[in-house]
Amino acid sequence: MNVKKIFSNFYQCFFNFFDEKLFGTSSGTEIDKEIEDLTPQNTVKTHKYVWKQFTECCERRNYKLCAQTSEEQLSSNLKDSAFNMKGADGNGYKEGTVKTIRNISAKLVQKKFHEGFNRETNPFRGVIFEDARKARAAKRKKLQVIPEKRRTNSVALKAEEISKIISIFDENTPDGLQKKFYQICFVELAWSGNEAVFCSTNYFEAECDNYGQPTGRIEYNTIFSKTVQGGEKHTSKWLKPNKNCEDKCPVRLLKKMLRKRTPNIKTNRLFLTPHPDWQKTKICIKTVL
Repeated sequence: MNVKKIFSNFYQCFFNFFDEKLFGTSSGTEIDKEIEDLTPQNTVKTHKYVWKQFTECCERRNYKLCAQTSEEQLSSNLKDSAFNMKGADGNGYKEGTVKTIRNISAKLVQKKFHEGFNRETNPFRGVIFEDARKARAAKRKKLQVIPEKRRTNSVALKAEEISKIISIFDENTPDGLQKKFYQICFVELAWSGNEAVFCSTNYFEAECDNYGQPTGRIEYNTIFSKTVQGGEKHTSKWLKPNKNCEDKCPVRLLKKMLRKRTPNIKTNRLFLTPHPDWQKTKICIKTVL
């Protein structure tokens, strides 16, 4: 019996050793603590604030949040709070904040009913909660017509501001010439995304009239490139001479950029990295961006 017990203890220790080596010994509580520590403090504070505000709204409206609360009543709670909730100072939220608060409220309600009452609800996709989602959309649409409340990702620069930016760059330097042309060109050609990064010298061609005479305009189209994909959509755009201000003429600047390209350049990329010692070596361009 003693021998069996010794071997049993040996095998138990052996397997425990390999279990720890392969799987670790962290308990569920320790794992939960690590997950909690991973959550940003700002997120924790925001969730506490939103939940406190939502429950206060429910109390003042005599809404109940308990195991017996029906999904219809829960949808009514979310609809009311999504449309009527205001900040602590009494002012209404901005459009983007309304969306965030409603989504957090729905997420916390879903979590509360799952953990506290063992009930599954889906405020994000459930048919019963459709009116609550529409209330959020209606509130956001109402706020979008108010300049102070609507969400603004970017604001277009005025013509005077663009002109000031352009005047900063010295076109007598390789870097300044490229940046000056870019500031004008991205407006004239309505560049977006990484279109300028992959812009090629092959995309530009001088426009001619019916008699073969240059019109002064430069046509821009990616279809001019030899490597263009045939199934893609291609639309021509034009660079027009600026006769009122020769200093900001995109046609003149493009021609000047092309003249500055030395024979050692083997790429067709339009925008390149200037050589750091271009004044000494007389080499304007070094490598592609």
